[in-house]
Amino acid sequence: MTNKQMNRRKAMASLAGVGAAGMVAGCAENAAPVQQRMELDLNDPVDLAVARQKVIGSIAKEEIHSFIRFHFYGQVPGEKAVPLFSMNNYIIDSWEPVERGTYQLKHWEVGYYCDFDTDDPIETWFNPITTEEVEVFQFILGPIDRLYSPETVLAPGLAPLPLSSHVMGPRFIVATEAISQMPSMFKQDEWPKRSPGPLVNWVSAQTLSALMDDVLNPELNSAPANIHLQNFISWGSWMQMGGRPGGTMARGYGTDIAGFDALPSKVYEGFKKYTPEIFETASWDVTRFDEMDYFKLMQERRAKGEV
Repeated sequence: MTNKQMNRRKAMASLAGVGAAGMVAGCAENAAPVQQRMELDLNDPVDLAVARQKVIGSIAKEEIHSFIRFHFYGQVPGEKAVPLFSMNNYIIDSWEPVERGTYQLKHWEVGYYCDFDTDDPIETWFNPITTEEVEVFQFILGPIDRLYSPETVLAPGLAPLPLSSHVMGPRFIVATEAISQMPSMFKQDEWPKRSPGPLVNWVSAQTLSALMDDVLNPELNSAPANIHLQNFISWGSWMQMGGRPGGTMARGYGTDIAGFDALPSKVYEGFKKYTPEIFETASWDVTRFDEMDYFKLMQERRAKGEV
């Protein structure tokens, strides 16, 4: 028996199922009657994809908004980790079903940096490792198209591939991973301060969870999810780390929200000032990526003799 089969069997055993057929009908003593619940067989790839999709996004044509707070730490090999800064992150995912178990996504994401463990935006940042003050370049990504199917996720570049899912207590846990390595746009001989080295590494581990009652509720197309992430990434070029070994470790935590009005007013104003593009996704149709945008800006400044 594979680990994935064991995980699914344990998930089935932890639910109040409906006999030997393995059909999931509820997960709590006070759950609604079976006829009012979705029936999902977690051993069936399509049913599993439906359950997973209600946590990741939606099984209907709609937008899902998420808000995440990040804390970043610097890790140089052999040295103690150092708190660096925080970031407020906003995601808009526009979902559309293709067929049962398969869903098309258009993804927009932004983030503005803050003093560590605060909502206070920063435009310049004192680098405690290099002891230099540098200009901050805010995070922006999208639109990115992805296709989620029972088998995999198809996407250009980095894709959050699903791992095995679990039922833990009353919650359905969905884990994903994204691992990538690519050549750095900032070559060391041309950009000695801004280059993170010859290669850029990216490891992102995300965990989403929702109440199984919500997953099984036929009246909900999306099960409100809590979100947790850990990232380990090569130094951002704007940090000007001069090719030092190491990178940033980030911890993120957040949730799906009703929309911009659900944000704290200070955070809302931060997004308005530093990443206004997220309010204009209807007209944001040219793909943006902060590292590419920063590289283009530095080339323009170098042509003007400014860097």
